[in-house]
Amino acid sequence: MPEVGLGLALERFTLLAHGEVYCVVDIVDEGPASIVLTALPGFPLEVDNDKARQFVAAWRQRAELEAQSFEVRQEQREV
Repeated sequence: MPEVGLGLALERFTLLAHGEVYCVVDIVDEGPASIVLTALPGFPLEVDNDKARQFVAAWRQRAELEAQSFEVRQEQREV
């Protein structure tokens, strides 16, 4: 996860598949977002915020369209 300074807003999305955490998406007001796969925790992927939001939206859409056990947990906070 990228280091964030005081006062920045953080959105964290935990994406689950069949009850297991698949990845965590962190979006910070300033700077790139990060996607950390559970299988590769030491290799975070940096993407721009718009791409990260599209990824989360696609996960939600997959859950709705395929009626499968995909879930998004969201939290927002200031760091």
